[in-house]
Amino acid sequence: MSFILLLLLYAFPVDLDRHTALPDDVAFEKELEVGIAAFYATDWDKALSIFDELKKMSPDDPRPYFFESMIPFWEYFFIEQRSDLADDFLNKSENAVELSNKKLESTPDDTTMVLLLSGLHGYRSLVAAGEKRYTVAMRSGVTGFNYTRKLLSLDSDRPDAQIGRGMFYYMVGSVPREVRWVTNAIGIRADKEMGFNELRKAAESDNPVSSDAKMMLMYLKDKEEKYDEALVYAQKLTEKHPENVIFIFKKAEIQEKSGDLDGAVRSYNQIIDLNNSYLGDLKNRAENKINELEKLSHNQH
Repeated sequence: MSFILLLLLYAFPVDLDRHTALPDDVAFEKELEVGIAAFYATDWDKALSIFDELKKMSPDDPRPYFFESMIPFWEYFFIEQRSDLADDFLNKSENAVELSNKKLESTPDDTTMVLLLSGLHGYRSLVAAGEKRYTVAMRSGVTGFNYTRKLLSLDSDRPDAQIGRGMFYYMVGSVPREVRWVTNAIGIRADKEMGFNELRKAAESDNPVSSDAKMMLMYLKDKEEKYDEALVYAQKLTEKHPENVIFIFKKAEIQEKSGDLDGAVRSYNQIIDLNNSYLGDLKNRAENKINELEKLSHNQH
């Protein structure tokens, strides 16, 4: 189960032609790179427009479908765990899974498809677990982990393998005791701290995918109410992706929970100033948060 976005483009580029790439293929890859950059900047109107064009250019390529499905996933994962966002992600990611499986059937050694499938099933397991669909979560998690194992040995110290193992171990460790039989039945022993150790290794690496590890650590440390640790990763992410309003919003939430109300207000104001067109509701939330915190500060004085 690998939770990598940029790696799909940079670490395992599709072998368009071993000697010369066709002009259309070159145009597709360049446009995909622009779309991914827009995705990470949370310029999702632009990203979706690009992914729609890419689907027309190459209907059988699963990557535009993958990134399109990541938009409701990020909304679910970082903003609000609503069932409609979960359903939207699960439905859209099915298209990417289907196309990836077809690609892999025709070219079994296509590492890009193996990596993409491990990521898709991994993300699906997290969402299913968030919706308390634990049997689905374990099934998806094991499927994703098996794809990672196909690509990399379990002893690999590559950052992408570490992220995959880390998220899988954390997910297994978070399964409630009453349904622990699911993990026992498939012979898996893991816990949350094993997951954190793997993610920390990846986050500390010089590999470009370290941002993905930091993203997961920020979210999970916040979830575990370890706000000081979560804030370290939030700061690093917002420094690297200054236009990503979701990272800024998470940073503001963590600052608020840790008691740094002035810092939270500054972060919420950043969201208002960026005025993201796709995530307009996030701007409204930031404005409401500022009003709440200013009232709270006034009452305290």
